[in-house]
Amino acid sequence: MAKLGKATIETQGSFTNSDLMSQIVAYRKVVASNYVLTGPSDIERKLGIPLLVSTKLDGELWFLLHDSEWKLVSPTGRTIRGDIEIIKSAAALDKTSIFAGELHVLSEGRTRIADVTSTLSGGDKANTSTLAFGIFDVVSSPEVSAIGTPYSVRYEVISKVESAKNLFPISSVPTSSSNEVADIFERDVAAAGHEGLVGRAQDGRSYKIKPTKDIDGAILGFTERRDADGSLMIRSLLFGVLKDDGTWIPITTTGNVGDNAFRKDLLLQLKPLVKPSSYRRISESSGVMYQLVEPTLIAELKCMDLQLEDFQGRPIKHPKISYGSNGWQVAGWTNSAAVHNSVVVRLRNDKACTVEDIGWNQITRLLPVAEQSEEAKLGASEVIRRQVWTKEGAGKVDVRKLVLWKTNKESAGYPAYVVHWTDFSATRKSPLDREVRLAPNEKEALKIAELMITENIKKGWSEVGK
Repeated sequence: MAKLGKATIETQGSFTNSDLMSQIVAYRKVVASNYVLTGPSDIERKLGIPLLVSTKLDGELWFLLHDSEWKLVSPTGRTIRGDIEIIKSAAALDKTSIFAGELHVLSEGRTRIADVTSTLSGGDKANTSTLAFGIFDVVSSPEVSAIGTPYSVRYEVISKVESAKNLFPISSVPTSSSNEVADIFERDVAAAGHEGLVGRAQDGRSYKIKPTKDIDGAILGFTERRDADGSLMIRSLLFGVLKDDGTWIPITTTGNVGDNAFRKDLLLQLKPLVKPSSYRRISESSGVMYQLVEPTLIAELKCMDLQLEDFQGRPIKHPKISYGSNGWQVAGWTNSAAVHNSVVVRLRNDKACTVEDIGWNQITRLLPVAEQSEEAKLGASEVIRRQVWTKEGAGKVDVRKLVLWKTNKESAGYPAYVVHWTDFSATRKSPLDREVRLAPNEKEALKIAELMITENIKKGWSEVGK
């Protein structure tokens, strides 16, 4: 427990009312994590439907609820209670309701999430009179529920909250055309500099409309696929930025790379740069492992959003990796940010792999990523099972291979076990096929492995090694 001005702020997990916490978790999972990220160029194409549009405050998602007393609770169970202006203003609210809102620091212009972080760590000297809570949704109340009640009805409940300096409902404007949304975006975001807009439809769809952000990153890896004519080209790319200590943070992957001609040309440039790596990264869309390369090529990226937390409120963490004469090595992990909807704009031949050109500060200037005083190390992966089979015929040899390993990196958010199946046939249109499956424990991993063997190893296959 720590002081927050005259109030108290408690650590993650301090909120112990399991019933109320389960409602917060469900809201975060079902509602808050399902926003569709939209850029200004997509307003005309996507947002011509009736919406309730509000200006987005740059702060942190918290919940206001009553649990023997009024409290502010974060998605990770941090709790603020006691003598604070927001809670004093909540006295007239319905005690059976849970309100979702943006905890922010009052400002004449755009609010900044970094100001919230600074104030919450201010101890007994924190000026809580600058903290405000903008209510934008009702998780549950006697009349409505966020899971099941249209937002227009929930908004009627929100609008009845009496507005005060530190506690107020966030107002929304009804729109029925994309032109109306574009006009609000131009006024509040492009001209006034606010973070973005939020648009909520009657059928449950919700949109975050934000200006795109530019980041320069080095290509750290790639996956490949075949074109219709059988030629190979880039499927997706892995990008990283450079920290002051010389380590790299892999921040985003994208399949939005460009046309097929560019994908084929880029593959020719990257293939000679492939290097050994103890860092394994699997494409979420294809299940194919990224091939890591020497960090030489730099690209300009446009991205839609950056986030510090996942939908459960846990800090985003990424591995720190280092590049040397032996290729890529995992050096630990660090607090990071999730970069969403990134798109390759162009290669930047005018930039180099230096902190000045592709540094980590590109992220920290946009979000207050907390530095860790002591970053834990990742354990080395341990191969549990490895089997190889071959099948000869018609002047060729087909190969199938199973590898199962324990990551020893569960504490960093990695899966406990990985099962990897490789299938090579020289005469097939796609000679090399891979399948990657994840498992929470060794029993499940072995079950997956046995099923792969049963499905793929039939008569004619001979085991040749382990």
